[in-house]
Amino acid sequence: MRFLPLLSSLMSLASLDLGGAVSRQAKGLGYTLVAILFLLTAYVLAVGALAFYLSQHMSTWGALGAIALGFAGAAGLVFWFGTLSARAEAERAREVTAARQKATLGTLTGLAVGGGSTRTLIIAALAGVIAGGLLDPRSKSGTDD
Repeated sequence: MRFLPLLSSLMSLASLDLGGAVSRQAKGLGYTLVAILFLLTAYVLAVGALAFYLSQHMSTWGALGAIALGFAGAAGLVFWFGTLSARAEAERAREVTAARQKATLGTLTGLAVGGGSTRTLIIAALAGVIAGGLLDPRSKSGTDD
C-alpha cells in the first residue's frame, strides 16, 4: 500500500509531460490547418482571378478551357516526373541487389581460392546461401501471383 502514492505521483508526472507534448502537437496541427486553409483560399482566388482576366480577352468558355488545359498539362508533368522517379528508383534497387550478390560471390570465391580451413569455407558457404536467398528479387513473400 505504500507504493500507491508513489505510483500516483509518477503517473501524474508522466501525464503532465504527455499532456504538454499532445498540446504542442495539437497546436502545431492547428497552425498547419489554418495555413492550409489560407493557401487553399489564395489558390481558389488566384484561379478565379485568372479566369476573370482571361474571360475579358476571350469567351468565358474559352477561358475556362484554357485553365483546364493548363491544369491537365501540369498534372501530366507531375505524372511524368513521378514515373521517371519510380523507374530510377527501381533501377537503383536492381543495381544494389546485383552489387551485393557480386560481392557475396567474390567473397566466397576468394575464400575458396585462399585455401581457408574447412570450417571457414562451410560458414562462408552457408552465409552465401542465406544472403543469396535474401537478396533474390524473385523470393518476395508478400507478392500474390
